[in-house]
Amino acid sequence: MRVWLALHLLSFGAAVALGGCKSPSERRPPPPEPVLSALVALPPPRPVRPISSGVVAFEKQLQAEKLEVPARREDCPLAFGKGVFGQLTEDALRVFDAADFRLLATEPLDGPRALLALADGALLAVGERAMLRWEPGKTNPTRLPKPVLLPGTRLYADAQQPDLIWVFDDGRRIGGAASLAALVSYRLTPNTQATLQTGVLLPEQTVELTAPRGGAFGPTREGVWLYLASGNPGVALQVERLSPGGLRLPGLRVSERPLPTWVLPARRLDQSWWVEETGSVSRVLVTPTYKHLSAVKLSGKVVASASGDEGRVLAAVVVTGSGPRFELELLDQDLAPVSRVVLASEPPTGDDNWVRVVTENQAVVVAARQPRVAVGGPARVTIFDAQGQQLFSIPSK
Repeated sequence: MRVWLALHLLSFGAAVALGGCKSPSERRPPPPEPVLSALVALPPPRPVRPISSGVVAFEKQLQAEKLEVPARREDCPLAFGKGVFGQLTEDALRVFDAADFRLLATEPLDGPRALLALADGALLAVGERAMLRWEPGKTNPTRLPKPVLLPGTRLYADAQQPDLIWVFDDGRRIGGAASLAALVSYRLTPNTQATLQTGVLLPEQTVELTAPRGGAFGPTREGVWLYLASGNPGVALQVERLSPGGLRLPGLRVSERPLPTWVLPARRLDQSWWVEETGSVSRVLVTPTYKHLSAVKLSGKVVASASGDEGRVLAAVVVTGSGPRFELELLDQDLAPVSRVVLASEPPTGDDNWVRVVTENQAVVVAARQPRVAVGGPARVTIFDAQGQQLFSIPSK
């Protein structure tokens, strides 16, 4: 009897300790009390306070007087073709007669990115989804598929073949893996089987460059490609050379000197103009060996630069004062100064987009075989002759 009573008491104590004979579901802790009422009771978040006009005014003054305007890195939205001039606006290609600048056509284009003058004088407008080719003598463009264009790529027309374009990839990536710089060619033939199947213009050849990525790139007047790069400060420049067809040519080694921002065609086929963002311009021999020939210092920091008229004209848009104040500087084939012209400009916004606003209409292009210079962008264009005399002004719409 005592043994039975002891066992009974022991089993009763264990049941009490374990919460009785309830099932596992019954032993779960009760759900938390709803907190909706507490959330409802919280005060609403404070609205974001607008930036005061005083702060905006201070930012505008700082941007206008103290901050430097960097060089333009985008492809040019302007081009002189054979008998025509082209401009990319925010949503279209506009084509003008090059003689009297009357508007010939406005062609819609999604996401305009670049405008090229091809070897035969045709215009090629590159958009987000397609390309438009405006050929001499025609009144309507041909619609073409576009290649895949990654960030950091620049487009160039082939110097000899009118149906060939090149894309230079500097190898730098933002938020992705870096790679070697490369030069990729594309044939403008919309009826190939591969293009019809994919809807994308596929590359014809790819040439990887061996010099360090992030260098300067450009052609000579005969179409030889030059790629300049330096691994570290104080190290000689490495110059890679490719034929117009992409074949490797003997490279050059340049004694220590700053890496230029623009590599532009000069008058002589064996020479090149190297323009630095700081305003230094050099005329150099690039074949068969390297030799520094002459140099000149522009009046300010360079925002954009181009050459043309078969190497007789070098044009640069420079910042010469606060505002920022932009001027067009023109040099002849020997880098002698020809003219300086004050350009129209937009004031800074006081916001993060101020660089884009003040530079988007400061692109510059020179006609390949005529003494014509255009400065502008999607909102306006001004046409000059090689002496800096204004010939025409094109409004935004």
